[in-house]
Amino acid sequence: MIEELRFGARKEHDDTWTIFDRRTGEIAERSGLILTRLNRNVVLGLVQILEQIEDAPKRIH
Repeated sequence: MIEELRFGARKEHDDTWTIFDRRTGEIAERSGLILTRLNRNVVLGLVQILEQIEDAPKRIH
């Protein structure tokens, strides 16, 4: 079974990019950073990193 990616990217009217959460439709946020108004190259790497974080095993500290 292929799992759907959680994060996506969309191009905005001002030619910047926004990373959004496909589950909620909201702009993605990590560590207090709102992931919008980014350039294309940054978005490609961040989406991959966010997916890796999402897939990482969770541990209770």
